[in-house]
Order: sequence, then C-alpha cells, then structure tokens
Amino acid sequence: MLGRTHIGIGAVGAVAATPFVLHSHWEPMRQLLDSNWNTIPHVVVAQAVFVGASMVGAIVPDLDQPDALMARKIEVFFGLPVLVITAVLIVLLHHATSLTAWGLAILLTVLFGAAKNTTRILGLGVLAAGLLYLGWHKQIPLEAAVLLAVWMVGAAFSKHRTFTHSLIGVGLFAAGINMCVHLLDTLHIGMVAPGLILGYVLHLAADAIAGGVPLLWPWGKRFGVHLIQTGGAIDYMIGGLALFGFGALAVV
Repeated sequence: MLGRTHIGIGAVGAVAATPFVLHSHWEPMRQLLDSNWNTIPHVVVAQAVFVGASMVGAIVPDLDQPDALMARKIEVFFGLPVLVITAVLIVLLHHATSLTAWGLAILLTVLFGAAKNTTRILGLGVLAAGLLYLGWHKQIPLEAAVLLAVWMVGAAFSKHRTFTHSLIGVGLFAAGINMCVHLLDTLHIGMVAPGLILGYVLHLAADAIAGGVPLLWPWGKRFGVHLIQTGGAIDYMIGGLALFGFGALAVV
C-alpha cells in the first residue's frame, strides 16, 4: 500500500487501540488547541503522542524501499548536509569567491541526492552507528541499541518486503523499542514505544491484504491475499477514508 494509506491506517488504529493501551476512552484532541498547555488533560497529550508514533511506525517497515515515503525523508535529512559541509569546506579553504568551487558544491549535492539508494543506505548506517554510540555510552540500553542497529542494517541491504516485513524484523524492532520504554517514560513520551510497535504491526497487516508478506523470512513464502493493488483506486480510497475518519475523531 501507499505510504499515505499506511499513515491513515496507523492513525485510526491508534484511536481504536486507545482504550486498551491507555485504559481510557478516546478524548478529542482539539483540546490541544482549545486549552492552555497547563490545563490540557494528561490523557489527551498521551493520545497525541501515541497516535503520532503509530503513524510513524506505520511507514517504518518501508525503509527497505528506496522510493518509499520514510526513505525519502531520510534522503532529505542526510542529503542537505552535503551542501552545508561542502560550503563550510569552501569557506575554510578560502574559495568563498570561487564560482568553480560553488558549482562543484552544487554538483556534488545534486549527484548525492540523485543516488537515492546510496543516501538511504548511508542514512540508515549513520543512524545505526549513532544508536550504538549512545548504547556504548549508556545513554540508551546497549541491548536496545544493538537490536535496532541490526534492524537498520537489515533494512538498508534487504529487498523490499522481505526482512522488515517478517516476524524477525518486527521482533527485533519491537524488542529494541520496548527496551527503551523506561527512558521514554522519563522524557514523558512513554507512549512512543507502543505507538511505534502498533503502527509497524498494522503496516504488516495492511500489506498482508495487498499481496502478502513473508512472515517466515528468509523463507520466501508470502502469507496473505491480493485484494488490493498498491497505488490503485481502492488503495487511495482506503487512505483517504482513514485520514478523513481520523480527522473527524480528532475534533469531535
């Protein structure tokens, strides 16, 4: 399914799961806009975090796909610094007035951005290295850092709808995220963990009816049906209805 469809499903799924995860009924999130921060009910803030995390988690599995929505975000995030770094080097090398130097900087940025799969792999590699660094320095649990780093390396080098769409993939991701719950709680964003995991699971469920997913990867057998064509009219309709339904629930 398309990224926007997964996002919509993640949002609506979080609303449906709110009574089970937060042990309270759904509260309209328009209170975030209608109230002062100090008067907003805690459950509304928790809901907002839970829903946002679920929407992100719903597109995380597609980081194994170069042209996926989440992958493009990573490409932009790690592509723009190329221009910044080259600009700094130009200044440090005293070539600030050189049109040739600036032309080379722009060319490198364009070439780096065009190599989308390279940028995606590099971005995931940097994120994995950053997690390992934080784990080594005990900023996050080392076990969580290792699990999430392994997941990112797997996402970087596996084919689409293989590793990240399997029980191994979701297991590594969920275990790593779940180990960070205590840290997230201290930052008052504890609902990020269950939200990310819920969104991930909903992604696999949605893809299961759009061609199937290889749950037992590396065995290639796909489990599911082919009721929906990715990018087809039904895909767009489901995404639109899900986002519209969530919008209505958020304000009613």
